[in-house]
Amino acid sequence: MELGISYFGNRIMRHFRRDLEDIRARHFTYVVHTFSENDQVFYKQTMAEMVQATKDAGLTAWVDPWGVGRVFGGEAFSNFTGLNPDSVQVANDGIITHCACPNAPKFREFMAKWIADAKEIGGEILFWDEPHFYMPSWLGGRPGTWACTCPHCRARWDERHPGKPFPNELTEELSEAREDWLFDFLRFLTDETAKVGLPSAICLLPTSSDHPEAASNWEKAAALPNVSVIGTDPYWCFSHVHRTVEDFVRPQTEKLMKVAREHNLHAQMWLQGFKIPAGREPELQAAVDVFIENGCRDIAVWGFDSCQHISWIRPDNPEKTWATVCDALARVKDLE
Repeated sequence: MELGISYFGNRIMRHFRRDLEDIRARHFTYVVHTFSENDQVFYKQTMAEMVQATKDAGLTAWVDPWGVGRVFGGEAFSNFTGLNPDSVQVANDGIITHCACPNAPKFREFMAKWIADAKEIGGEILFWDEPHFYMPSWLGGRPGTWACTCPHCRARWDERHPGKPFPNELTEELSEAREDWLFDFLRFLTDETAKVGLPSAICLLPTSSDHPEAASNWEKAAALPNVSVIGTDPYWCFSHVHRTVEDFVRPQTEKLMKVAREHNLHAQMWLQGFKIPAGREPELQAAVDVFIENGCRDIAVWGFDSCQHISWIRPDNPEKTWATVCDALARVKDLE
């Protein structure tokens, strides 16, 4: 049985060592370290020390490009997008977004450097966290817009459909192309990761009407040659989302497990441990039960201590949420 926990960036080492003791006592087996652009520039050595402490504690150290380029999940801003306006996604209204374009050569060069740095700080597995195109519902988004219409994407469209004008609307053809471009970007990332001798884990956004920018054909990701772990994070329980474990977590889990089995990949499911409204804490146990019923033996939670240090996603009752998460995972730690 594998149990994972995310851990945020550059907390003071003495606090981290204490937290590591708590993480080990709760039977977690790996730590997903967030490694943002801010960490990469200002806290690289600190991150190396944290990763080494993780390994010294007998835990596997994963590294996550948290919010990098605003192409990956995470509550972090991007310096790359501010410095490289020629490499950001352009929305259909002609206005640039805050997200790097996966088709932009400069961004791919930047990600190759990020991979090298993640290797240098001691990462053992690189975790490609929710790769996606611009989301109008996310930070800085504009309702009713979509991306990307930048020159890089237009060039890729011309290669795919010679002589056919770039669509003015997000047609089915363009949606399919955009999904293929996202998986081509993942192929680049996982191939570069393999070149530095590390395995890759991918966490795909759940397929739903809430995430039309997400890739729905998970088989394409699973078929990439340098992917070792495939997972998803069906975070159902937000104060503004009226989902249930049965109508959201279960179908996403079933889909993920099916794809993982068909491609002989290690399957991972993420449990929402943040932004839980008061009174809904028992649903955490129900979600874990769904993971286990479907055969998942790698459950990770986002994130440590219920993310209560991030007030934007703090649960209504962080202590109760964290206790419920730990109790739920303690019941499954011995499963094989």
